[in-house]
Amino acid sequence: MKLRTNTTTIPVHKPILGARSSVFRAMFSNDMKEKTQGCVDVTDLDDDTVLRMLLYIYTDKMEDLHWESVCQLHAAADKYDIASLRSKCTAILEAKLSPTNARQILSLADMHQYQELKKTIQKYILKQGGTIFSSEEWKSLMDTNPRLAAETMHINWNEH
Repeated sequence: MKLRTNTTTIPVHKPILGARSSVFRAMFSNDMKEKTQGCVDVTDLDDDTVLRMLLYIYTDKMEDLHWESVCQLHAAADKYDIASLRSKCTAILEAKLSPTNARQILSLADMHQYQELKKTIQKYILKQGGTIFSSEEWKSLMDTNPRLAAETMHINWNEH
């Protein structure tokens, strides 16, 4: 089997990917185009993210992760249902949580419907209060996702 990104093709082993991901398992075992073509198109992820995901699938290791890499890897883990990778990425995101990146993590958790992480970040944001609510990042969230901003602020209202 092969994984094909926008710029490269990577040979992979169906049994290994299928054992670590229910999404890959379904692709390889059902009559889907990936099974018949022998190729999975992964054009929505960059090469670095795909290689990091494969490193984890094959070795259970995560190496040299930068902030954006963790965010991208979390999204890939969610897309391909690699629960242990998603959990490790979540732990890293929580450990690196700060007023400057809380909005980004909150948006990521909301987009991927990861409720536990979302609640953790919302509590953190409310605890930080004015530091976050007066930031440019929060103003950006209110412009781009007013529902999420209102939902987060509403939690504070309900607790009082």
